[in-house]
Amino acid sequence: MNVLSKPQKILAIMYDLSKGTTKPLLYEDIVVGAFRKYPEDFQLRGYPEYPDSSDIHKPLYKMKTQGLVRAANKSFELTPQGIEVASRLIHSNQGNKDRLTKPEENEINRIVGSSAFRLFNEARKNEILDTDFYEYLAVTVRTNKGDFIGRLKNVENAVNSLVQKKGDLFSNKIKELHQFLIIRFNEEIEARK
Repeated sequence: MNVLSKPQKILAIMYDLSKGTTKPLLYEDIVVGAFRKYPEDFQLRGYPEYPDSSDIHKPLYKMKTQGLVRAANKSFELTPQGIEVASRLIHSNQGNKDRLTKPEENEINRIVGSSAFRLFNEARKNEILDTDFYEYLAVTVRTNKGDFIGRLKNVENAVNSLVQKKGDLFSNKIKELHQFLIIRFNEEIEARK
């Protein structure tokens, strides 16, 4: 098995604690779980019998911006993308590398059903509005910055995976749509960073 980085270990712990679901986990439970499984990595310096929460906090919020974790009310939960990544870490020899994962497939199916895809496919891309862009990302104007960036990253990962694994005309059309939307709504994206 490959040696996991600290953030990967945190993700794996969250996967174990949530039993591979999006169940919310208390921050303290993640800290204690990481310390119990990997005491050498998550101990308080000078006091090896106690956990150090500072090694958990920063990676968790970085994973939030990567779309792997959501945070609310002092709890954290894995996103579908986070579950998939954690599952691959834990079961590294599992799965067909040429097939889309279930979360990737769900993202692509959602994109294909979006107004942005329909308008783009009908050569009416100039009619795509910001509301269509929000629908494309599965967010709203009220979505907070971290979740917005996380959704953008999830969609981008799914699109890139589709192109990499399929490489056909359909996947290239989705990639073109994604690139068009990123350029067209760049100001909106930058305002959310």
